[in-house]
Amino acid sequence: MIKILTSDYAYQVLSQLRQSSTSIDILSYVIKFNLYKRSDKANLIFCALKSLPFSHNLVRFILDRPRAYKPNYHCNKFSTRRLKEAGFLVRHPTSGDTQHAKLFLFDKSIAITGSHNITTTSVISRYDISILMDSPPHVSYLVDLFNQLWDNSLEA
Repeated sequence: MIKILTSDYAYQVLSQLRQSSTSIDILSYVIKFNLYKRSDKANLIFCALKSLPFSHNLVRFILDRPRAYKPNYHCNKFSTRRLKEAGFLVRHPTSGDTQHAKLFLFDKSIAITGSHNITTTSVISRYDISILMDSPPHVSYLVDLFNQLWDNSLEA
């Protein structure tokens, strides 16, 4: 199955999170959510991740390294701190590398990849496009890619 996602991205991510039972792996260039706004879909994703029964040590993030001259500096610094406080494993690319990919892996069997960052505006944007897929060879390739990036990244 392949499904094209636009403004329904947040809904599909939340749906897949509810169905996941073993692991979540996430690549994101930028993560930005408002902890105090209940309607913020990016915050709903963060809260759904925190409520997973297996969330500690089985939810892994590779998030672009916050650097002072980059536009994602403040939000990624804040998000990294909040993700670690929630017990998630967070890593950054090695020095000098930028991680710009966007990927969710659910139980190593379903993937969502495309242009959506995990931000208030992006997760509901009709101008971002992502693909949800469950094709074993394609998902397996993305799982291997994530693991390779994980092994070559630095703990936040």
